[in-house]
Amino acid sequence: MKKIITLIISLFSIIGFSWLALFIISSLYSPQADHVPFLNDHRVISPEIENQRPLFRKYAKANDLEPYTDLIMAVAMQESKGKSSDIMQASESLGLPKDSIEDPEKSIEVGTRYFKKSMDKADGNIPLALQSYNFGLGFTDYVRHHGGRFSKELAEQFSDSKARELGWKKYGDPNYAEHVLRYYQNEKIKRSGEAKSGESE
Repeated sequence: MKKIITLIISLFSIIGFSWLALFIISSLYSPQADHVPFLNDHRVISPEIENQRPLFRKYAKANDLEPYTDLIMAVAMQESKGKSSDIMQASESLGLPKDSIEDPEKSIEVGTRYFKKSMDKADGNIPLALQSYNFGLGFTDYVRHHGGRFSKELAEQFSDSKARELGWKKYGDPNYAEHVLRYYQNEKIKRSGEAKSGESE
């Protein structure tokens, strides 16, 4: 009987180890796998967003944000990955229902203008501006009334408070700034690697 139990335990151990190995391998080769961020942090600007770079640059320059062009593109990645006509999910900033904007250029124009408002209100604090893009500009006021320093804890508190106030299950994404900056930093790392590769050829 003990041999059977030992055999069963060994079998389950082998199956468990094999499953974990397959999970890790599949995660490493799945760049869109949001469920395994600790294994997979290689998400970068998609071709759909990259193809719109001239428009991002145009409206970033129009709003005195040209140095932040890549950051604004990272916002678009987090919002839609380029899979929606409202590429920056900017409709709601105009008080319209989600996806009301049907022209990518209009979305980039409106979204960049709203990000400019977020940056101005946040006095150039990028994480705060990004989180305010997601939550609404009122989040900056909330932070100022709660110590004045942006933190993930304050984002979570604000999200929970607004969800209760509105009777919703959830409000926004408390990790929004972190997610956008992940795309932004990964893109910089990718480009740096490509540049070094080109130099060595």
